[in-house]
Amino acid sequence: MPKIHYVLYPSLILILVTFFISVALSQNVTNIGNVNSSIIRAGKINDSTNITVIDTVGDIDCSNNLPAQVEKDNPTLFIALGDLCYKKDLTNVKNTYADLKNENKLACLIGNHDSEEDGNSIILKQTEEYCGDHWYRKIANDTTLLIGLNTNGDTISQTKWGQSLVTNATLMKGVKNVFLLAHKPAHTPPQSHHPAENSTIRMISNIESNISKSIQIYEIAGHNHFMAESSDGRWFITGAGGRSHYEGSTSSEWPFVNKIDYGYLQIRINNTDGKVLSTQFYGLDGRLIH
Repeated sequence: MPKIHYVLYPSLILILVTFFISVALSQNVTNIGNVNSSIIRAGKINDSTNITVIDTVGDIDCSNNLPAQVEKDNPTLFIALGDLCYKKDLTNVKNTYADLKNENKLACLIGNHDSEEDGNSIILKQTEEYCGDHWYRKIANDTTLLIGLNTNGDTISQTKWGQSLVTNATLMKGVKNVFLLAHKPAHTPPQSHHPAENSTIRMISNIESNISKSIQIYEIAGHNHFMAESSDGRWFITGAGGRSHYEGSTSSEWPFVNKIDYGYLQIRINNTDGKVLSTQFYGLDGRLIH
């Protein structure tokens, strides 16, 4: 019997030691796992899947680095604000942005060079079919309403249509931001090559006047070939898509006007609460400009 004890005790001790070591090791692995998981979860909070990213610019040139930079950004949505490559038809645009279009990540607007004002009836018809005359789209978990307007179209009927959107309680439920997008602007910096036209001013202002005061309103346009932002961060000109720059000057209302660089506006929106996280201009090389 004593011999059996001598055999059993060491075996029992070995088993117990092995057990405690295993428990300790498993606890360490669990702690490491929790740390890694928390890092992953924290990372996802700032991940683009929880942030809507919009790249937008007008007066674009299909032969520069803009398409490559947009592809690199991989935005949720790319919005081309009219004057789409300045050709007689949309062949270049369709070829350049085919992938974004197929992925439903492209929206576009009609500019004066895409209509009969400075274009022709052929490109107008093609652009109407490709972009739509005017449109709306809810993004960022339905916290943000985009309204695309045709400043070369029937601005009176579009005004009524826009007013019907922003006064629709069902559509506007949960909306924190409204972005009014057009080729021609309702507000421009001093000495701009293209001053604001009365028809555009009336359309934008009459839609805005029907939007709840609790909602943030942004105006984004192109037409003038530069990048500009108003002092309150609500009006933007993003027309530096590649065409030769136009004149325009700064003021207290427009402290930022860039007539040197080519670039685009990027907007980032938190999908959880609809907060606009940033509105920044980038160069066609991806360099932060403003």
